[in-house]
Amino acid sequence: MKASIRSGLVIGWRQLFESLLSPGFYIMLSVGLALGSVLVAGFTGSIGSSGFDPQASPLYDLISRSLSGAFGSTFVEKLFAEGPFLFALVAAFLPVSVYLAIASVFRFAQERSAGAVELLVYGPADGTSYILAAFLKDLILSAVSLAFIAAAFAVEAALTNLLLGPLFLWALAALFLLSASFFAYGLLCSIVVVSSSSAIALFLGISLVFSLVFAGSFTIVGAPVRTLSSTAAAFLSWISPFFYAGMIFRGVQAGSQGAVLAGLLLLAFLSALLVLAGRLIIDAKGVRA
Repeated sequence: MKASIRSGLVIGWRQLFESLLSPGFYIMLSVGLALGSVLVAGFTGSIGSSGFDPQASPLYDLISRSLSGAFGSTFVEKLFAEGPFLFALVAAFLPVSVYLAIASVFRFAQERSAGAVELLVYGPADGTSYILAAFLKDLILSAVSLAFIAAAFAVEAALTNLLLGPLFLWALAALFLLSASFFAYGLLCSIVVVSSSSAIALFLGISLVFSLVFAGSFTIVGAPVRTLSSTAAAFLSWISPFFYAGMIFRGVQAGSQGAVLAGLLLLAFLSALLVLAGRLIIDAKGVRA
């Protein structure tokens, strides 16, 4: 196992270097930062004598109406209670995390089908090394992205006389672990199926299902639809990263540090469990596509 970890670190460092040379990561990070800046600027333009008024900004009027229609006005009030940075953080990090996840799914499946992974396995590495390398590379890039976004928002907060809010720091930890879980799901999809297109389709399908079930727990719908959503959530909540992320934010709002720590630890445990499952499957199936 120690040899696999050492090999994984070496391969991961090489993959990280290649990713940093690629313009895709910087483009998505720039898109995220630009989107976050627009959201912060729109929020400051919506502040009047009576406080935050979303109708003062066309952008936030659209956002508020859309979210209120789906999740209710209470959800919107809680979302913007501490200012724009919580919503802007999620919006800014989303393009980066989606890019990293899909790029890793495509690369792992493509190199596996092309025989590149099999070639590495004949050397000092194995399937576990390659899984760890891809996972650690995504974790590092995710942490770097969140650090840049947080630093940019800290500067904007100082310039606009706004506060990041206590929930912002918890959101950084939650988003990091949430993305780690989806990175692990992506690797698992690359191992289970053969082609890169099938792996991406499976990963997007799983992410969509988790998103719909999570949104269904907040959405204002009729009783039959809510019953169906609750039934689906009962089966999927234990394997959905969104369920544990929701536990973290509910714990922060309730002032329960135990619930917050439990959510963070369970998200980390889910990621580790998925990586372990991928290792067991690739050991059983082999690296050949």
